[in-house]
Amino acid sequence: MAWEDVVDRRGRSTRPEYVAADARVDNRTNLLIAEYTAIRAVVAQKSSASHALVGAYLTVVAVILGFVVANRADPRLLITVPILSAVCGITILRRRRDREVAHRYVREVLRPVAVQCSGDDRIFLWEEFYARHKDARSMRYEFGLQLVFPLSAAVALVATLPRLASVGDWLSWLAGLSFLLMLIVTYVLQNREHLGRIVGGVRVVGRMVVRWRRGRG
Repeated sequence: MAWEDVVDRRGRSTRPEYVAADARVDNRTNLLIAEYTAIRAVVAQKSSASHALVGAYLTVVAVILGFVVANRADPRLLITVPILSAVCGITILRRRRDREVAHRYVREVLRPVAVQCSGDDRIFLWEEFYARHKDARSMRYEFGLQLVFPLSAAVALVATLPRLASVGDWLSWLAGLSFLLMLIVTYVLQNREHLGRIVGGVRVVGRMVVRWRRGRG
């Protein structure tokens, strides 16, 4: 059998069984690319929405503080801050979890199929490359950004505590406290790895300080 009987001048198969196989490979490749593009678009959309939500939350909190400080409004208005922080903070944490799931899906599901189709293992490496080269400064920025919500809620509750005078005030304050606790629990569960690293670092520094003091003593 001559080579021309198998492929044409453009390198395409001419035999029916080979043509069908090439078509299946092309279809799988197109589907993989389409799914990967869709996942990347969703990740970008969730990231942009999270940043917009942070900006909106800070704006609302600044407006509330302006009413309380400049316009002499009732300080108990700050009780709304824990509710807003819980809603916005949990939403952002959920979006971050969705982004992490999307990255893991690309690494564990799409990439093996793409490698099988192409025979090349140098594709769909963005998630792994980004995770490997994401510096500690970026991690601290994201970690600190998420701390804005529980910290602002806690400050608002502490500031309003001396102003509580009625049963309704206490009920509102306790509702804000429950929202804050819910946010903290969600925050700790999703950031266990980062918090564990911080605790480990604090322990190492503490041991070094103890050894230094013993050495001087």
